[in-house]
Amino acid sequence: MSFGFAPRKIGKADLQLTERDLNDAAEARQGWKPNTWTLDQAARVLLLMSLPAEDDAAYFATVEKLFQTAEIREQICLYQALQLLPHQELFDDRLSEGIRTNIKTVFESIAHHNPLPMELMTEHAWNQMILKALFIGAALDPIEGIDQRVNPELARMLIDFAHERRAATRPIPVELWRVAAPFADEIALEDMKALYASGEQLEQSAIALALVATASDEADVILKTNPEIAKRAESGEITWHAIAEAAY
Repeated sequence: MSFGFAPRKIGKADLQLTERDLNDAAEARQGWKPNTWTLDQAARVLLLMSLPAEDDAAYFATVEKLFQTAEIREQICLYQALQLLPHQELFDDRLSEGIRTNIKTVFESIAHHNPLPMELMTEHAWNQMILKALFIGAALDPIEGIDQRVNPELARMLIDFAHERRAATRPIPVELWRVAAPFADEIALEDMKALYASGEQLEQSAIALALVATASDEADVILKTNPEIAKRAESGEITWHAIAEAAY
């Protein structure tokens, strides 16, 4: 009952957090970034954290019941709260189920600024989350572990996806190259070379940044075809955060 009434009691205003508050949050829980949280969300998380947790099965059942009856705003709160709750390992299936949602804000509550997907998801579930993010237009940069969990299978799927879209003259999400480039094959390098030569500036910047990170001979050859953008990528002037901000 208290969980549902939180917005009425204390409102939905954004939390006014200082830089010190955010640093304290990061120290308390690696990857925790409550800068987008609201008052009612913080209150609900506090209620969840105050539940008796000695019996892991009972605790899981209580939280799972809340998920099953939650409206959208409550779902967002619950998914963002999981990173702070006890018995987090019990919620791996809940995360995998959650990323199937077609509601972008709910998806982003799982994928963005949340260390649990990086820590708990299987490679298959992780790859599905990255693909879903690209399909629904959710940024990759706020995903914790986006670079640490790159893998050949994910890169293969993204390379195929990018090649098909280029062949159909359809736009390719610029952040895709961040994840695909570490395992770029001949097809991917040809696509990147063509887009680096004739694509829009944001696309060229993303490809340059991705190629710089690969540090391969093939990447160096492509980068030399546009040395000005390559220099900006190498110097750190171009960042994935800035690319994501411009793309979305």
